[in-house]
Amino acid sequence: MSIASFSKVLSLAAFALSGLSALGAQAADFNFTGQAVFNTDRIQLSFSLDADSTGVKVWTDSWRSGLNFDPVVAVWGKTLSGYVLLSEVDDDDTLGSGQGSFDAGLKFDTLAAGHYLVTLAASPNYANGTTLTAGFAFDGQTPVALADWTQPSNNPNTNDQKGGYWSLHLSGVTQAAPVPEPSSWALLVTGLAVAALRRRRA
Repeated sequence: MSIASFSKVLSLAAFALSGLSALGAQAADFNFTGQAVFNTDRIQLSFSLDADSTGVKVWTDSWRSGLNFDPVVAVWGKTLSGYVLLSEVDDDDTLGSGQGSFDAGLKFDTLAAGHYLVTLAASPNYANGTTLTAGFAFDGQTPVALADWTQPSNNPNTNDQKGGYWSLHLSGVTQAAPVPEPSSWALLVTGLAVAALRRRRA
């Protein structure tokens, strides 16, 4: 994992921790932003519903006429055996102000109380199947920096979709927080262990 990606995870974790005191049982709106670096990057956010809910929405507004990558968004429901795909969309600009034609969005008429996961990736890095463990289309590929990658949906009449900025909104959920990649947790734990060891020796 690159330093830039690790810094992104730490900033998201800090943002999530700073907002924990404001989280309550009422349905609320959340907005998360960050910077993807590679075409294989996948952002994960968890959210929960304390009660059956209507009108839950998840959408991006970061495409900005091709300044940034074309996103694909998926929502997964947690089951006893893992996460199952509820819906995945590449383009839907009808859910929030500021969306462009290649932004993505999902609206659920009803969602049961429970735990969910949102994944955000660069199109066409779609889910390989109906379970999260099945992975994504770009898994195993050599990462290419977004600044150097020509996204298949690139429109030569707009900007070139080389930017990595992303912005994801969740509306009508109880709680929401970023989910760091396992490698990020391992790197963080290793860093903390080294710092503790140095402190003991001092």
